[in-house]
Amino acid sequence: MPARPNRPARTVTAAAAVLFMAPTSVGRTFLAYAGTAVLLLLLLAAVLALGAAYAPGPAHRTAARRTLHLLLRLAPWYPDCP
Repeated sequence: MPARPNRPARTVTAAAAVLFMAPTSVGRTFLAYAGTAVLLLLLLAAVLALGAAYAPGPAHRTAARRTLHLLLRLAPWYPDCP
């Protein structure tokens, strides 16, 4: 498995953006929408995981598992190879 790159600059930039936007009403609205989007992605991941586990046929299980893997690759902490 290849070594994971160190990404402190991305983390610092994201944290700074959240801290600068939070005091304004536009920033709070944006953060609320971003939080809602993250929760919807987590819900989609849960549905796909259940579909991968309990699908009736092997083709459906494989499709759900591949879609779940592609969705989870959006997360920076998810390993690239399953």
